Amino acid sequence: MKNVFSRQNNIFFIFLSFAALEVFAHHGWSYYQDEISMDLIVLELRLRNPHDRIIAIDKSNQEWNLLLAPPARNRRFGFDGSIIEVADEIVILGQKHINKNELKIHCIYKNENLIYTYRYPNGQTSHDFMRLQGSC
Repeated sequence: MKNVFSRQNNIFFIFLSFAALEVFAHHGWSYYQDEISMDLIVLELRLRNPHDRIIAIDKSNQEWNLLLAPPARNRRFGFDGSIIEVADEIVILGQKHINKNELKIHCIYKNENLIYTYRYPNGQTSHDFMRLQGSC
């Protein structure tokens, strides 16, 4: 009985370790540095925790993972994904991850209309918070 209990504890702690790695793998924006704007085509919407995401491709068929704010915050500020669909053409302003094809999205335009702005819990936009050039 003691061996089974120890084995269960080991499995539980291994699971917790992997879960913790997943959480800390992203948190903090220091790996998102170069400001970038690009035209993309939406391939998939992944509107769920921990962050809403959009998978899109650029003109050279390079796939990009677009990170948006957490779902609850997006819903609070009016973004529920209903204004964007697969195959839509969008223009994004964001910051590129230094090692991955991943972007922290500051704003998304569709048909030249602003349809999304990343907001912090206090309502401030990430673009304003980061004091980036241009505007969303």
